[in-house]
Amino acid sequence: MSFSTWLPQLLIALCVTSSTYILCRVFYNVFLHPLRAYPGPWYRAASRLPYTISIFRGDATHKVKELHDKYGQVVRITPDTLSYTCSQAWTDIYTLKPSAKQGNLPKDPKFYIRPPGSVDTISSANDADHRRLRRLQSHAFSEKALAMQESYLQRYTDQFIACLKVEAHRSGGVVNMVKWLNFLTTDIIGDLSFGESFNGLSSGTFHPWLEKLFMTLKTFTFIREILRLPSFLIKAAMACIPKHMLEHQKASVGFGAAAAQRRLQRGSDKPDFMSYILRHKDDGKGMSPEEVEMTAITFIIAGSETTATILSGTVYLLLRHPHVLRKLASVIRHDFPTEGDLVNVKLQQHEYLNAVLKEGLRLYPPASDSLFRTTGDESAIVAGRVVPPHVSLTVNLWAAHRDEKNFHRPLEFIPERWLKDAPAEFDGDDRAVFKPFSTGPRDCIGKNLAWAEMRLILSKMVWSLDLLSLEPDSEQWIERQKIFSLWEKLPLRVKLAPRA
Repeated sequence: MSFSTWLPQLLIALCVTSSTYILCRVFYNVFLHPLRAYPGPWYRAASRLPYTISIFRGDATHKVKELHDKYGQVVRITPDTLSYTCSQAWTDIYTLKPSAKQGNLPKDPKFYIRPPGSVDTISSANDADHRRLRRLQSHAFSEKALAMQESYLQRYTDQFIACLKVEAHRSGGVVNMVKWLNFLTTDIIGDLSFGESFNGLSSGTFHPWLEKLFMTLKTFTFIREILRLPSFLIKAAMACIPKHMLEHQKASVGFGAAAAQRRLQRGSDKPDFMSYILRHKDDGKGMSPEEVEMTAITFIIAGSETTATILSGTVYLLLRHPHVLRKLASVIRHDFPTEGDLVNVKLQQHEYLNAVLKEGLRLYPPASDSLFRTTGDESAIVAGRVVPPHVSLTVNLWAAHRDEKNFHRPLEFIPERWLKDAPAEFDGDDRAVFKPFSTGPRDCIGKNLAWAEMRLILSKMVWSLDLLSLEPDSEQWIERQKIFSLWEKLPLRVKLAPRA
């Protein structure tokens, strides 16, 4: 039989076999799969493809919320993934279970993958390594450490306020708040992580490495989804990612490693993150050099982008609700007569400031849909139902925080709902669903620092500046954003002036 004769027959056989397999798989997923009884659209149960498409479009979080709006507080969003919006799911998925054999549900290894050519970080490590890494890093984020680090926060925040005044004078009163908040938070976290600032505030430009690093986050989101494909398709799919995006990923890891090495060579005198990590360098209990390098890079991403995101979102929401902004500015200026009074020990007790930030976090959580766990080899009880083994689980913060079953008037920016003496109409709010820094043994290790930064920066802004209005091109700022692990923030153009 000649080549020209059997090749078409082979191709037909391959097509028939592939089509038959796909149809059988779809039939199994929809009608026979252990998750078949969970609510959700049939096409989400049939294939992961709809979710993958939404990941690449950057609207996965919004689409999942639409599903929750239609189907309720638990939805099957892929053949093997359940998304929740109820407070009980936080307890069942993320906290320790003393009576369970496995303690707590492990992170989903298909989501928390190790970056190519690197070691595990505190985010991607298994539970045993996570405990070791967290123990070594926890002192850097203690209350004692925060007290020593406050001078860094004060210095950079004062520089940030000065830069805003200069920029506003230069540009007719309008500044891109996203850009300057990112300069501020990366300068702070760069100094605390590497012992050297990125000089964003002083130069008014992003360090080239930071631009590559944030591009890497987007690339990594795509790679993570591609790695779920059958092995014979992965290489072809990877070839579709622009070459410059993959090169940025390699370059960002290389620069971060070099900066971490420079910090290691300077020793442990400076009270930054590394000084605490270096205490165990020579006793056999510390991190490897590669772990230190990846830890520093993780600090930069987690410690700058998320804080800049929530502050940008809160400024936007305040300007969309001028009466809240006026009240916040009034109480801050009244309760803190001088700028020197704005210190963490006082700010952390300020009820209305905390309420505003909580409401900002509720409506615009920085990590809105990136907390995936798995049942592993055992079944688990989540929200009163048994979930079979090998199922991915998540609480979608974007959907949970905007669910009318959890919050009264859920789409409105109302800080008063968080006050001790909140209006009676909010008595039914399920505050237990509000966990923007996650919960359990693997919650955000840097949440104390994040809160300190948010309180200080926002309070100094409203104390020192009059935030006047949004520019027309920044209307619907939150609603127009895409998300690739973290929000892809648009410019936030704000008109402001020095305090009158």
